[in-house]
Amino acid sequence: MPYLTWARENHIELTSGDVVDYDHVRKRINDIGKQYNIRGIAADRWNSTQLITQLAGDGFEVVPFGQGFASMSAPSKKLEELILKGAITHDNNPVMNWCMSNVSIKEDVAENIKPIKAKKTERIDGVVAMVMALGLSIQAEILKPSVYETRGALIL
Repeated sequence: MPYLTWARENHIELTSGDVVDYDHVRKRINDIGKQYNIRGIAADRWNSTQLITQLAGDGFEVVPFGQGFASMSAPSKKLEELILKGAITHDNNPVMNWCMSNVSIKEDVAENIKPIKAKKTERIDGVVAMVMALGLSIQAEILKPSVYETRGALIL
């Protein structure tokens, strides 16, 4: 993959070493938090406990988000719906295009779905992040107080 080209074009940010530099990730999230009102961060529970704890200590609302059917199905279906409606657009980012081209859908017997990669060497991280963000957004809508809690019922 043309990682160096993508980095030169500011589509990805490279760090030194062969593994994820979680200190760098934390710093970038904090930098972005100074620019934008981050209302929540969905974090894969697998191998991210320290980063979740640090970001929560930095003042972010971090929600552990599973990668199984229970967590991923509803937002995956919503994403598919939004794509088919033409309600999802992006800036033709080559990294997201690549991730989207690598996605397959796995379905269980109850018709729950989740994104998977067709080949072990492919990456779908951008798509998974989008599904998780959408899932967090759906949760926030569900957890939002009812209008009846703030103004009461109206009778016509």
